Amino acid sequence: MKKTYQGNGFAIIEKEAQYQITWPQGPYDKPVFYSISKENANKALESPQDAYEVMIYVETGQWPNKDELT
Repeated sequence: MKKTYQGNGFAIIEKEAQYQITWPQGPYDKPVFYSISKENANKALESPQDAYEVMIYVETGQWPNKDELT
């Protein structure tokens, strides 16, 4: 069964214990999809800041520097 959790500008899709994060990107707002862990799915749903950090992580493979976020 597929479940979708809506966030602010993104969504988490859960299907058969697999998780994806998706959001519109680019000049035409084409949706992008990235596989994520359950822990990162939960983190993304905690706050907009946490969601932003997870999105940066899945795009770059690195967590954003906390000093640059403030």
